[in-house]
Amino acid sequence: MLLLAGTSEAGKSSAGEYLATLGARRIKIRTILVRLSSGRETHHEGVQTREGFEYGEFIARLLESGGGEGPLAIESFIDVALADRVKQAWPARCAIMFITAPLPVRVRRLAEASGISAAAAQRVIRSKDERKRVNEQLSTWRVVTDYWIDNSADIVTFRTRVREAYESLQTTAGGTQP
Repeated sequence: MLLLAGTSEAGKSSAGEYLATLGARRIKIRTILVRLSSGRETHHEGVQTREGFEYGEFIARLLESGGGEGPLAIESFIDVALADRVKQAWPARCAIMFITAPLPVRVRRLAEASGISAAAAQRVIRSKDERKRVNEQLSTWRVVTDYWIDNSADIVTFRTRVREAYESLQTTAGGTQP
C-alpha cells in the first residue's frame, strides 16, 4: 500500500490517477474519514468529515477498504502521525510517498490549470499549506517518508519516479495487501 502525502498542489492527485492506471486501487482519504464515528465533525474542502478521531478506528476502517484486487493508494494524508501509525500497523508492506515541488512551480501550474493569476494561486497554496500544517510537519515527513518525490520536472519524469516507487513496493517481500 502507498500512502500519498505532500505539499499543496504538488501532484498528489496526479500521482493517484497514474497509480490507478498501473493497477492500484485509488482511495481518497476523505472516503474513510466520513465513515468514522469518533472525533468531531468538521468540513474540509466542502465535505463533512471528522478530525481528532482515534487512529485505531481509522486503521480499522482502512482495513475494511483493503479487500479487493490490486494494492491500495491512499491519497492525501496531511497528518504525519496518522500516516506513520498506518504504515506501522498495516499487516503488509506499506510505504509513504511524499510529493513536493518548489513553490514557484506549484504556483505556475495552479495558475495555468485554473486560469487565475499567479498572486491568487500563491494565496491558495499558502492557505492550504498553512491549514494542513505542511511546513510545520516537513521535518517529520522527511523522517517517516519512504519515497520523497520532487515534482519540479516534466510529467514523464514525475511518472517515472512514481512508477519506480510503486514497482519497488510490488517486488518487496510481504506484498502490499493485508
